Amino acid sequence: CKQNDKIFVSFDMKIYVMRHGTTVWNEKGITQGRTNNRLSQSGKDLTQSVAKKFASTKIDAIVCSPLMRTIQTANIINKYHKVKIFKDYNLIEIDQGIFTGRHKNSLSEKEMQLKMQRSKLAKMESYEECFERTIKFIDELKTKYNFENILIVTHNLNATLLQYIFENDVPDFEDFKSLRKFKNAEIKCFNTKKY
Repeated sequence: CKQNDKIFVSFDMKIYVMRHGTTVWNEKGITQGRTNNRLSQSGKDLTQSVAKKFASTKIDAIVCSPLMRTIQTANIINKYHKVKIFKDYNLIEIDQGIFTGRHKNSLSEKEMQLKMQRSKLAKMESYEECFERTIKFIDELKTKYNFENILIVTHNLNATLLQYIFENDVPDFEDFKSLRKFKNAEIKCFNTKKY
């Protein structure tokens, strides 16, 4: 576990952050956004493999995004834990606007620019807005989910933003690659206990 005594010193929590397993659209390079895509068979197999390795880890609750791919992932993990699963809207995937359902290779140069700029013309949610939701989730974490050991199942950007927060770091919203730090079904541990 990474240890951090700078953030949330009033907490006494061990937090695991997980990106959902692979979906068919992940495999095809299609932008998912807030669609309710399901895990692919390889995504289920990958998540099952991770779940077995994670089976002996103590968790008291799972909090996940309300989208199907995160719920499926949480359910596979929970076969070994039998804990309560909470759905939290603040963990939902960033809204990809008009690019939802589009193959990444099908975008024109102008569309790529709009997408990279998170343009409101394309009805997209900005990285900053997603970050604000993530901060709100953290602010409510202790009061809404008062457990010692929590697994959070969410999406790549959301998981990465949580990592920045728990490591007392600031994300660079201009650097797209730095906002994608989780592989499908990857789990990272963050310890917010004060030593």
